[in-house]
Amino acid sequence: MTTYTGKYQKKTSGTNVRCPYLMIPLAFFLVEYFAFAYLHTSAATQTSWPVYFGAFWALLLGSILRLLPGKGSRIGFALVYGAAIIYSVGQTGYYLLFSEMMWLSEFRYAAEGADYIDVILSYPAGWYLWILGLIALGILQVWRYPRFRYPVVPRICSAVLAAVCVLGLLQLPQRVFEKDSTIRYAKSDYGRMQSAEAAYENMFNPYRLYQVCGLFHTAARDLGRNILYPMTPAYSRARDTAVERIDAYFSSEQDSGENAMTGLLKDKNVILVLMESMDDWMIGEHTPTIRTLMAEGINFTNFYTPPYGGIRTFNTEFCINTGSFLSSAGGYAFDYVTNEYNQSLASLLTAEGYSARVFHYNDPSFYSRDVFSEAMGYEDYVYYGDFLGEYSKNEQKQLLYDERILLTDPQLRQEFFREEEKTLNFIITRSAHLSYKYNEVLSNWALRKYPEYRGLTGNEETDCALVKARLVDDLFRELLRALEEEGTLQDTVIIGVTDHYTYGYKNEKALLELSGVGEKLWLEKTPCFIWSPGLSPMEVTKTLNTADFLPTMLNLLGVQSPWEYIGHDAFDENYNGYALFSDGSWISGETAYDASSGKHLYREEGIPTVTKQIQEKMSDLAEEFTAINNLILETDYYRQE
Repeated sequence: MTTYTGKYQKKTSGTNVRCPYLMIPLAFFLVEYFAFAYLHTSAATQTSWPVYFGAFWALLLGSILRLLPGKGSRIGFALVYGAAIIYSVGQTGYYLLFSEMMWLSEFRYAAEGADYIDVILSYPAGWYLWILGLIALGILQVWRYPRFRYPVVPRICSAVLAAVCVLGLLQLPQRVFEKDSTIRYAKSDYGRMQSAEAAYENMFNPYRLYQVCGLFHTAARDLGRNILYPMTPAYSRARDTAVERIDAYFSSEQDSGENAMTGLLKDKNVILVLMESMDDWMIGEHTPTIRTLMAEGINFTNFYTPPYGGIRTFNTEFCINTGSFLSSAGGYAFDYVTNEYNQSLASLLTAEGYSARVFHYNDPSFYSRDVFSEAMGYEDYVYYGDFLGEYSKNEQKQLLYDERILLTDPQLRQEFFREEEKTLNFIITRSAHLSYKYNEVLSNWALRKYPEYRGLTGNEETDCALVKARLVDDLFRELLRALEEEGTLQDTVIIGVTDHYTYGYKNEKALLELSGVGEKLWLEKTPCFIWSPGLSPMEVTKTLNTADFLPTMLNLLGVQSPWEYIGHDAFDENYNGYALFSDGSWISGETAYDASSGKHLYREEGIPTVTKQIQEKMSDLAEEFTAINNLILETDYYRQE
């Protein structure tokens, strides 16, 4: 076989025939289809729109590459195709773990999760085969890529095709909006936020955006709106308007002011414990200390921790301290480290004469916690490793497995108890974090301490989760003992808040059974309690979310904040309670709406059906709540003028 193209191409033998042009867009289309296979998993929302968008993008990218000189085209393909694979692998891998996607800016979190990379070993074999196939196809394409510049006529055809693809991509969204009802997000049925148009225009949630327009178009929208647009003067002008919108939102909110719980814990030392991955099903006979604290204190039985932003742990950590979630609109969390957080728990308590410190086993650079802790008003980030210099690195690692070291090491204990002043001590645990396997280092260490948990339930994941929960309970038991020994127990309030449910538990069916729920959205309910000696036991059943934590604590501590919050005091009689999610899902009382499946959910049979009016009201509420939350960060709303 011999091929000729005049002066543009050398004569080549059959063994050196280059891959035909159509292989270029086909390669890009297969990347889109790979994403479709692992991101479009819900039958209720299964549509072909992502594939249509992907086909246009594949042809567009192929046409643009065909316009470049031979060598430039080859290099361009290698770079763009490689980036597409990385993007698709990152998104599908993240979705398999979290049932959510990331914005481009959030890919920078990947390095922070490297310690838990072993969790991907449980991913489907087909996922790995797809990746290997795409990589192999890319290598073949680069090896056999045309090395010549296409003649004028093919290049003109490519330019025309590129223009057609651009026009098609501009028109396709309108076609999706017209057929909104086919993906079960019609405005007339579910409210504006659940519509494809709102998902496309608002860009509050990357997965909802993907459901409308596919992988490549999601990346393009993300790049334009969240990365390039903030660099323009128009963005600065929009921020000024946004402040006015936030003011109007807060002025429309009703606040009942003081109530029977106001100042109940005034002037108490505050110990706030972020209980990493401590799901509600893990608390019981294996955590006797926590169970007792919940029974004797204020137990919030319907407390939800919605995911906003790209990192679930830091999202909750940030929200309980500042009163708002990380932005769901694509901002990298640490881009906001220069914001002022005058409204935060640490800032307000410091103004009341408290000293405020963060305590954690991990290096200060992890999630830039040392910098962010200071930004949120804490005077110091106490890293346990700084106090273990006399030990070898291996000995330090073993010591740090036991979080009681905060109270058993004399130097750390001295940092924790400061007799001359009221204190806010924020402890971030890690014991219950994924993964839940016998051979995982922390699970293995816990099983050596409590060998009876190996094989206890007949399920490896459950055994490991429960023994890790035991470690968290050990910390609380040691905390109570230390407070008693220091003579400060009566003057202290202990708060336990979980950052997220055990998403690292891979058997979802078993997890639903353990949690006693039938739908994944209900899994977002996590433990939250407040305990202090002499506090009357109370069970709060109102639906609450993470943003409600700070206003509630400020009310209990009797701290008057000059700032408004998107959350509410749990004891405010004007607040009915709800949990709102950036994808348009919501939970209120015994009913909920799951945007990922397009279904209304009911806690049990016999609950009145959600009416169209209620759905539209909750949809509008979720949309405005998410918008205001994002704008608070983007405008640095709490900066002191």
